[in-house]
Amino acid sequence: MEIWLNCIESFPQQIPHGIDKILTTQLTDSEITSIVINKDLKLEKNNETIGLMINISSEKDQNDALSLIGSVNWILLKCDNWKMIPCENLIAAAENTGTKLAAIVENELEVPAIAFALEIGIDALVINSNLIDLAKITKSQRLENKKQEPAINLDSKSISFDFGKINDITTIGVAERVCIDTTSLLDLGEGMLCGSFSNTLTLIHAETIDSEFVPTRPFRVNAGSIHSYILMKDNTTKYISELKSGDEILIVNKNGNTRITNIGRIKLEKRPLVKIQWINENNLEGNIILQQAETVRLIDKDLNPISITKLKRGMQILIHNSIQTRHIGTPIRAFSQEY
Repeated sequence: MEIWLNCIESFPQQIPHGIDKILTTQLTDSEITSIVINKDLKLEKNNETIGLMINISSEKDQNDALSLIGSVNWILLKCDNWKMIPCENLIAAAENTGTKLAAIVENELEVPAIAFALEIGIDALVINSNLIDLAKITKSQRLENKKQEPAINLDSKSISFDFGKINDITTIGVAERVCIDTTSLLDLGEGMLCGSFSNTLTLIHAETIDSEFVPTRPFRVNAGSIHSYILMKDNTTKYISELKSGDEILIVNKNGNTRITNIGRIKLEKRPLVKIQWINENNLEGNIILQQAETVRLIDKDLNPISITKLKRGMQILIHNSIQTRHIGTPIRAFSQEY
């Protein structure tokens, strides 16, 4: 993490020790690297544009900042009212993109909060001279806590699978569940990855299997309870309750191959629900809450669809595990625990 001295209003006679860069409105002869902010709010270094300052006071401003990620080296954030949430959202979005974030902080409480937001923190604190000592201490703490985490891959065309052993099946009453109808026909072996916890999901098979009691719906996945996570494209997740017509959804088959299609309709109804819990060989526990119906199927240890009404304790089902924490669906390198 860098410390930038905010010299927009006034320039000190002497730059204090520990400053990495100076934020100013004009070039200086200081030995410290200057970041010049011009009238168009562009950030320049050595007469080259390296980014942009965004004043965030609304959702539109945040979206403007998000749209820049991946296309500029730096985004300087100045937040009027809400600070922590916009900073967290942008930190999560900027992970592994090459775009760095600087934020203007104005008081002692904001320095450690923004420096450690989402455990990851901002790339540069822009401070006034009265916050230099605290910023230096915070930078030192960041260095002490720094650890190398594996890079997060958002572009995988395949999914890795594991097996989870069912350790409990319980009914939990009547509540809202969602059927997801797509604009594509789904094949045998295809479905969607859903679950109560974002780090362990199971493959729910599409309604492609014939039955004498009900016609097939080869465009549909009965994805279960509205609170569940569902894996979307680019390795992001959403809550099922957030889905809407037109959204792009990830289709996964039992071999881990993926493709993307669109949601045509969301069908929400109240139905009896059952909770299916599993645990894998590394003691990672997960569960999914589904409509208690014969047409709802998971994938068994032989990679065949199996109705949830035939599941028993001790049986194994196909699951997908991830060590990644998520912030608004985006994987980030930080700690969280769901249970």
